[in-house]
Amino acid sequence: MDRPTAQGSHVYVLTLQNPQHSACTLSGTYTPPPGMTRFDVLTQLRIDMVRQYPSMEGAVVVYFALEPNHLTPAGEVAR
Repeated sequence: MDRPTAQGSHVYVLTLQNPQHSACTLSGTYTPPPGMTRFDVLTQLRIDMVRQYPSMEGAVVVYFALEPNHLTPAGEVAR
């Protein structure tokens, strides 16, 4: 397996759907600054998505997930 590249502390998936029923999904990693909330991250990701895809202006969130970007080793229970 290739050596992993630098990644953010969290992995996200965000899907928006605009009033014309077009949908757009982005995923990636992100390291939020200290004190940032899940809502802050969602808001920032929406802003970034609209900058990249202007047709998503006024879109609604269809799906949003934000999770720590680590796996629990085999045999250990996640806390």
